[in-house]
Amino acid sequence: MLKAERHQQILNKIKLSRKVLSSNLSIELNVSEDTIRRDLNEMSAKGLIKKVHGGALPIDAKTLTYHERSNYNLEEKNIIAKKAVNLIKDGQVIIMSGSTTNLQLAKIIPSDINATIYTYSLPIALQLTEHPSIEIIFIGGKLHKQAQVTIGLDVVSSISQLRADLCFMGTGGINITNGMTEPNWEVSHIKKCMIEASNEIIVLCTKNKINRVKRYPVTPISKINTIITDESPENQIFKPFIEKGVTIL
Repeated sequence: MLKAERHQQILNKIKLSRKVLSSNLSIELNVSEDTIRRDLNEMSAKGLIKKVHGGALPIDAKTLTYHERSNYNLEEKNIIAKKAVNLIKDGQVIIMSGSTTNLQLAKIIPSDINATIYTYSLPIALQLTEHPSIEIIFIGGKLHKQAQVTIGLDVVSSISQLRADLCFMGTGGINITNGMTEPNWEVSHIKKCMIEASNEIIVLCTKNKINRVKRYPVTPISKINTIITDESPENQIFKPFIEKGVTIL
């Protein structure tokens, strides 16, 4: 990978995550930590990022829109969606969280699949209106504008009364010690309810979310059945998850 390409990837990751760690960048970009430190120093000198101990922060505090996030890591999300769609069968009841990876999944569900999908994501619900055979049940509540999902007690109450075959869920971060975590408390609580309402929990997760930890816990690894990723399941990063009984696709 050329240095300019590496710098652009670092910028994209900072814009999306609001913070990057040198150690994680070294693994994700397959270069040494010394190379990453030189990259960050050079980008900081150009005023592109704010270099801090162990990583970097964005200069611009502007939060990405849902549309901007949905177009980030698009190739990786499509890889995950193509794996996940094979798990959907006729007659299933499914809950989908509001992740942008789930949005890609919603786009490619085969037209001959008959299923019922519950979601509190406005973009996903609208995308599914194009499917001829999916019954869509949109869970209403207060709209979180940035995430384009509904939140609040009405959402929690509705989900707690469901019984679903599959739950397709995005994540802010996941690791062995902390399990699945989220940056938003309300979203973390909704996802806890989704897990309790579902027979099988499937986490859609780009490689950069592996071993990342956010503020609010959702569930321990023991309650997750499958992680679907853009990376090869043979990658050693997944070995601790497999040892805990999680299927990696």
